[in-house]
Amino acid sequence: MKRGLRLRLALTHALVALLAIVVVAVIVFVAGGRRFDSYLSEVQRSRNEAVVNALTQTYKAPDGWDAAAIYALSQIALLNNVDVAVYSPQGQLLFTVQGRHMGRGMMGGMMGGGNGMMGDASGATPAPQATALSRDQFEVQSYPLVVDGQKVGTAEIYAPRNARAAAESAYQTALTRNLVTAALVAAVLAFLISLFVSRRITGPLEELTDAAEDVAGGNLEVRVSPRADDEVGALATAFNAMADRLARDEQWRRDMTADLSHELRTPLATIQSRIEALEDGVLPATPENLRVIGAEVERLGRLLGALRSLNELESEDVSVEHERLDLADVGRDAVARAETVYAAKGVALDDDLAAVAVKGDRERLLQVAANLLDNALKFTPQGGRVVLAVALRDGPAGAAASRGPWAALTVADSGPGIDPIDLPFIFDRFYRSQAARGTQGVGLGLAIARGLVEAQGGVIEAADSPEGGAVFTVRLPAAG
Repeated sequence: MKRGLRLRLALTHALVALLAIVVVAVIVFVAGGRRFDSYLSEVQRSRNEAVVNALTQTYKAPDGWDAAAIYALSQIALLNNVDVAVYSPQGQLLFTVQGRHMGRGMMGGMMGGGNGMMGDASGATPAPQATALSRDQFEVQSYPLVVDGQKVGTAEIYAPRNARAAAESAYQTALTRNLVTAALVAAVLAFLISLFVSRRITGPLEELTDAAEDVAGGNLEVRVSPRADDEVGALATAFNAMADRLARDEQWRRDMTADLSHELRTPLATIQSRIEALEDGVLPATPENLRVIGAEVERLGRLLGALRSLNELESEDVSVEHERLDLADVGRDAVARAETVYAAKGVALDDDLAAVAVKGDRERLLQVAANLLDNALKFTPQGGRVVLAVALRDGPAGAAASRGPWAALTVADSGPGIDPIDLPFIFDRFYRSQAARGTQGVGLGLAIARGLVEAQGGVIEAADSPEGGAVFTVRLPAAG
């Protein structure tokens, strides 16, 4: 099956070559045949004119043509493969000149005609019978003989019909043989060349097929090498990108499973140990001990809530309000809610807020700001600084920027920044960079933030700050 495409391409090229030869042959036979027939007519006309010129140049008044002139004319007739009969102005046959085609029993060599002409030297049959026989076997052309403006006779030139037919037959036979040879050679060359070309085309496709079968079998490490900068090379590049994404998704799935297991196991283990201690009487049922169990249950509730929010965003079932509000107020509330946890870790939290009106969902925007502040706190070391700012800025690159100024909410930290390898995937669900492996969470906060921002017609971006650390920017169309 893999070789079927190669053979079909080879046969297709060979058939195209044969079809081209057939088309050329038809054109050559039709146009070339007409052209060759015209060529033969032109050649015969040139020969006839040579005979007529010889007759007019050798005429001597008043006697006409002498024996020397007639002999010279016979040589010209023999050279041009024609026979000649010369008549007086009154229509009397004066003499005939035989080419190689007129045999005895047709026209005599010379017949008496007066004016000093030589008599019959061949014993031929009478001229009228000879002329009738000749017109059946020859093509006859009559030419007036004019010397010094006076007609001195008429020349009839006889060209054998079989010579013309033989020439045309030889031409068509040679042409047919050459075209058949050319067709065979072209078909063989086209087949060989197409084998080479089809191998160059199908070789990468066969490699891609084998690689796709390996990927389907679970081998996500297989890759192909693009051999050319064409459509097949683009297909190979796209296949490698797909395989990379599948391998990355598989790794994410494993990491996500491990992270979810860790996030579930830790609170469940804490709850189980506390309940067993309470049952055995090791710990008294005090509010403090019960509060620990409640905190772990709340932790599980937040995890399940994040999963539910992500599912709603991906299924587009999330409800978003679009009311006019001040984005600076949203930033101020988010900072106020996060001050306690920031102070506990020893990280400074500052704000730089300018009043900018937008149309959005206040609670959803508060959740976005909270997720960004929580992410910044994870990667900012003790003694570091995080700044939440709101300002009016230009819109993002693209067609959406033409809608006027945009409101921007940025969260900048003084942490280690974002690895360029992780930057394209930072908002993907369950994605966790190597730097995030030691922190809590399963990689849902930024994915939820992106979904909530896009649901309100905005965009969210991540970048490294020139001063160090990471910068997350939420852009929303300004409301006037």
